[in-house]
Amino acid sequence: MISKDVKASPRGLLIDDLRRIRKVGSPLLSPVSYDLAYQVSAADIEENERDDLIVLLTTETAGKTILGRGTAHAWSPDGSRLLYENEYGELHIYIIASAASQFLVQRHESSYFINHLAENNCIWSPDGKHIAYLSADMPGPKEEQHHGIRVFDDLLYKTKGGRDRPVYSDRAYTHIYLIAAEGGSPTLLTPGNFNEHSITWSPDSRHIAFISNRTARPDDIQQSDVWKVDIQTLEITRLTEHTGLAYQPKWSPDGAHIAFLATSGSIGTNDSPAEDTHIALISSSGGSFQYLTKSLDRRIEHIRWHPSGNYIYFTAGDRGDTSIYGVSVENKKVEMVLGGSGCISEFCLDGYRGDFVFVKSDTNRPSELFKSKNQGAVIEQITQENSELFQDKTLQEAETFWFESFDHTNVQGWLMPPVDFVQTQKYPLILLIHGGPHNMFGHDFDERMHLLSAAGYAVVYVNPRGSHGYGQAFSNGTLMNWGGGDYQDLMAGVDFILDKNSWLDPEKLGVTGQSYGGYMTNWIVSQTSRFKAAVSDGGLSNLVSFAGTSLYHSLMESEFGGRAFGRFDELWKWSPLRNVAQATTPTLILHGETDNEVPFSQAEEMYVALKKLGVQTRLVQYKGEGHGWRPELSPSNKADLNARMIQWFDTYVKTTSNEQ
Repeated sequence: MISKDVKASPRGLLIDDLRRIRKVGSPLLSPVSYDLAYQVSAADIEENERDDLIVLLTTETAGKTILGRGTAHAWSPDGSRLLYENEYGELHIYIIASAASQFLVQRHESSYFINHLAENNCIWSPDGKHIAYLSADMPGPKEEQHHGIRVFDDLLYKTKGGRDRPVYSDRAYTHIYLIAAEGGSPTLLTPGNFNEHSITWSPDSRHIAFISNRTARPDDIQQSDVWKVDIQTLEITRLTEHTGLAYQPKWSPDGAHIAFLATSGSIGTNDSPAEDTHIALISSSGGSFQYLTKSLDRRIEHIRWHPSGNYIYFTAGDRGDTSIYGVSVENKKVEMVLGGSGCISEFCLDGYRGDFVFVKSDTNRPSELFKSKNQGAVIEQITQENSELFQDKTLQEAETFWFESFDHTNVQGWLMPPVDFVQTQKYPLILLIHGGPHNMFGHDFDERMHLLSAAGYAVVYVNPRGSHGYGQAFSNGTLMNWGGGDYQDLMAGVDFILDKNSWLDPEKLGVTGQSYGGYMTNWIVSQTSRFKAAVSDGGLSNLVSFAGTSLYHSLMESEFGGRAFGRFDELWKWSPLRNVAQATTPTLILHGETDNEVPFSQAEEMYVALKKLGVQTRLVQYKGEGHGWRPELSPSNKADLNARMIQWFDTYVKTTSNEQ
């Protein structure tokens, strides 16, 4: 592991602080009281991993109980019991009155990847009698695997990879099971050679709606529909027949309708679609559906019905903020309900009082739980998981700015100064690029910005075309054009901020990004020598080979308008390797060993090319790690990755310049 003794202001965020950050999420409010279950992601230094802890706050004891590692799934309708899953995949019921748990059933999880928005949830029936859950049919070991041989006959034969995860799919199908809340033998509701996910009960406890891709080639064709199963007759009915993808259905309180998220593109992807999701509404008996939120022209997520059935609440990102909105089922009128500043990532609804419990973060604070009172007139913070860590920290605010890009498109960015900023000094600048390509930067906590700020760098980050939060046309900005308009947006943003801030040193620039941000970092070093150092994290370098080796082969098809294997010329045109001979920028390449989303070979191709060209280059592989800055990245590897990033910039941005 690299030394973490990097020069940084103690007032800012330090690498050693990363292990102390606790991330809060998944709030579940009791249907009859203020009892609340939620999840805390915390580092276990001895085990070198992050744990998801289930926390229970009860009004009766006014205390906090940690139920263990795992996930809280659902409250019983009367609020007396909590369904949760421990780290071993066992479903348990926690009984509030006796503070005791009882084992319910063993659940199995397939390593087959469906998509990022697929919910692997377990839910209590409205009448309290049954629990529906998703579990995989685990196949027995095949003979050829005993002899070190793997035989593949499907396209999605890889998994997401990562620590303690298999690299190849077990090809197990995930189905819906039913078990009595008091225990017993489970019943399989949806047998067959298809996967089901994202389940929701009908209010009369008779049906379960779900999402399934039942096309002829579900590995290849990313399309899905809403279905329902009758728990008594086991009859399965298809409710939608549309071109596109469906996600996360939610049954209306009166049982008449089902709301769900949907896209309508003819070419879908299991990764990062350009098309924004919108709320669709369909009769619970099926037929045609209508969209409710098209007037907002933003990407919709996390939908919840109001108990009256008159409104549906949801989150949507808008120009760097993520807020809670509501849409009228009757007239499709959309209004912001809560937010306007910061990032609300999840919420649950207090159905009796019309208030919310929600997860919110901002630029200077990781996620915490909050609750609204009096229809949002009062906001109270529930958790203080990071208060002690941040009480002695002085983190810089990021100031937003807008600029006009090369084609007069207005683009938003942010500038964060160094922690120990003095107006009369000159400071180096790091361009930080988000992934996706359809992610959105904004008023959310990103530790990389603060680590760089504490190390003496200013940080600029931009939402170039392709980012969500600015409408569908803007989100479409990368289609057939990776490294085109978005690259020019980023360069225009850097030019703008240098021109407006004389305290920035234009001769000391660095660039970094993860995933698509890593791709863009690779692209930038093949296009310009203005940056003195680059750090590419989990980035793509060759779109042709990526199309044939990634878990997300469908991404190339959705972004480049058709079968990727018929468009190699187009994919090569936008590959950093195509122009790598022009690169002179010292480049640090960071990548996970078991990354199947952006395979490690993408890093190898870029590394070997730069090394052959004599460019100062280093490749760092993280053993057992998958893709990205996810919670499963071990604390020690995360610390190492950040320390290497800062030391690379210290070496090549602060103290040296490129010789051209």
